[in-house]
Amino acid sequence: MTEQLFSPYQFKSLQLNNRVVMAPMCQYSVTAKDGIPNDWHQVHYVSRAVGGTGLIVIEMTDVDPDGRITDNDLGIWSDEHVPAFTKLVDGIHAYGSKVAIQIAHAGRKAEDALQPVAPSVVKFPGEKYKEPRALSTEEVEAMVQKFADGVRRAVQAGVDTIELHGAHGYLIHQFHSPLMNHREDVYGQDLSRFGVEVIRAVKKKCQQICR
Repeated sequence: MTEQLFSPYQFKSLQLNNRVVMAPMCQYSVTAKDGIPNDWHQVHYVSRAVGGTGLIVIEMTDVDPDGRITDNDLGIWSDEHVPAFTKLVDGIHAYGSKVAIQIAHAGRKAEDALQPVAPSVVKFPGEKYKEPRALSTEEVEAMVQKFADGVRRAVQAGVDTIELHGAHGYLIHQFHSPLMNHREDVYGQDLSRFGVEVIRAVKKKCQQICR
């Protein structure tokens, strides 16, 4: 078992030195509340590469300022984020590790948003959560593009692979759940539609970048 864990692994064009993967874990360590990774993130992630981790998945990184769980989370909603992520990815690559990034939007679970957004006006239980407002159909369509643009920036920064966060009650998950999605438009008639559109938009964007 140990020999297998530390043996190389390849999936399509992704070649890993071993099968050890660092899972994405929010660190809430953005000090300027601008979503930009800082020296803390540089030390945190690069040290794992120094230790020999095959694949490092950067924590939940959000496509909109109001998509963060808290204001201390990473973001990738602006081209201004790309240089700092490039520095971080280059630092990890220097020690032979590959890099993934978890792209997400917290939806109604965005604690620090003035008013969170969601598929429908259904508040997450708990005193620290606010009542969200429902996204319009046009805003949902724009949100799909925000995911695609976030992935574009991540690829420009040099990441090797992308993880789209569709679990844990965050925005994609919210659209998929009949408990949270009470919409009457196309995104309520087909609960999978938003997630499918995000995946298709991201794949299209990646194909355009990789040409």
